[in-house]
Amino acid sequence: MEHIEAIAALHDPVRRRLYAYVAAQGREVGRNEAAEAVGVARTLAAHHLEKLVEAGLLESGSRRLTGRSGPGAGRPAKVYTRTRAERVVSLPARDYRTAAELLAEAAERAGLDDGLRA
Repeated sequence: MEHIEAIAALHDPVRRRLYAYVAAQGREVGRNEAAEAVGVARTLAAHHLEKLVEAGLLESGSRRLTGRSGPGAGRPAKVYTRTRAERVVSLPARDYRTAAELLAEAAERAGLDDGLRA
């Protein structure tokens, strides 16, 4: 169920574009960069990025994007990366045992198993 909820978080088109952008970068992405890339306001991007973190699709952290350090370097920016966790959803859930039983029954009815018996 957790995987379905995570995938459902991508229903919103802005959220989906933000996720696609961050995932494609392969590095940390700041809120400003993500907002500019998908053409939305920074506050809207921040909202959707946090929803993606809550859903477990992105991870967040913080670092200084300017490269400066020490006093006067400013506050670290929030950055996002794609989570390494894999999400898989199959609707309906795959039931290989039932599929195998149905296939075996169909083969038997069609007489396809006669060669195996001989």
